[in-house]
Amino acid sequence: MGDKKSSEAVSTSNGSPSYTSAARVIRFCQELRSNTINLVDVSKLAYEGVPDKYGLRPLVWKLLLAYLPVDTAAWPKLLGKKRKAYAEFCEELVLDPKKFPDPHNDHPLNQHEDSSWHAYFQDAEMMEQIDRDVMRTHPDMHFFSGDGEPSKRHREDMKRALFVYAKLNPGIKYVQGMNEIYAPIYHQFATDTDSVAAQHAEADAFFCFVELISEFRDHFCQHLDNSAVGIRATIAKLNSMLQGYDPELWAHLEQKNKVNPQFYAFRWITLLLTQEFPFPDVVRLWDSLFSDPGGHMDCLLRFCIAMLLNVREELLQGDFSQNIKLLQNYPPVDVHAIIHQAMQLKLAS
Repeated sequence: MGDKKSSEAVSTSNGSPSYTSAARVIRFCQELRSNTINLVDVSKLAYEGVPDKYGLRPLVWKLLLAYLPVDTAAWPKLLGKKRKAYAEFCEELVLDPKKFPDPHNDHPLNQHEDSSWHAYFQDAEMMEQIDRDVMRTHPDMHFFSGDGEPSKRHREDMKRALFVYAKLNPGIKYVQGMNEIYAPIYHQFATDTDSVAAQHAEADAFFCFVELISEFRDHFCQHLDNSAVGIRATIAKLNSMLQGYDPELWAHLEQKNKVNPQFYAFRWITLLLTQEFPFPDVVRLWDSLFSDPGGHMDCLLRFCIAMLLNVREELLQGDFSQNIKLLQNYPPVDVHAIIHQAMQLKLAS
C-alpha cells in the first residue's frame, strides 16, 4: 500500500498529498479504521473533498464537527447517550395536547403562564414559522419537497429538530435561514449507506448543527448586529480583508460605486453560502469549511473573498446596479476554483 500511495500522490493547494479517486477512498478508509483517529490527517484529506462513497462523508463530518471523539471505541456508548438525550428533548419540549391534564384543570382558553395549552399555542406560532421555511427548503430536490412519505418524514424531522433547538436556546430561538444550515447536514446523514446511522439522522444532525451554529449564532441575534461579534462586524472584517487583498477592487466597490457589502455579504455569511451554489457544490464547500484548521469563520470569509476575486473583471467593468445584480445572483462557477483561490489567499497572508 505504501508504494501505491507514493505513486498516486500529487501536490495540492494546501501542500498535503492528493490522490486519484480510488486512492483517496482507500486513504479515507485507512484513516477511519484506526482505533484512534488522526484528526489532522483526516482534516487534510477532507479539505480536498470527501468521496461520495461508502458513507464516508457522514462519518467524516461527525468527526470534524466534534460530534464523535477520536477514540472509536467510545462511539457506541456516546451515540447511544446522545440519541437518547435527543429523544428526551423531543418528549419534553414538543407538547402533545393528547397528554395534557384533565380539561377540568386546564383548557384551551386558559391564558395562565402555567397552562399547558397556553404554552402549546405559543409554541404553535414558532412551529408555523419553521414549517413555512422548511416547506421552502430546496424545492428543486425531491428529498425535501416530494409528496411521498419519505419526503414528508424528512420535513417533519427537520421541523422537529429546529423547534427543539429553538426551545433549548430561548435567547435566540429560531431565526429564518437556520433551516438552510440544518438541511445539508441532515441530508448527508439521512442518505448514509449505514442504515442504522441513517435511522438516527435527525438526532445526529441536530447535535452537529448545534456545534456548527455555535460559532455563527451571534449573526442571528438582532440585538448584537452592531456589536463587535454581530453580523455587521463580520461584514466589516470581510470588507477590510478585500481592501488588503485587492485595493483596486475594494475601491471600485466601496468608493466609486458605493456598494454596501451588506447588500450581498449578509446572505453569504449568515447562510454559509447555501444560497449561492447548487446543493452538491455547497456540500463540497462544507467539506473544506469543516476541515480548515484556521476555523470555520476565517475559512468562510476567505471563500467570500475568493468569490469576489473570481468575478473581479466583471465587477470592475460594472456600475452599481450591475455589481449588485452579479453579487446577489452569483454566476455558475467551478467550486473547486473558489476553494483553490481561498487556499492561495491563506498561504499568501
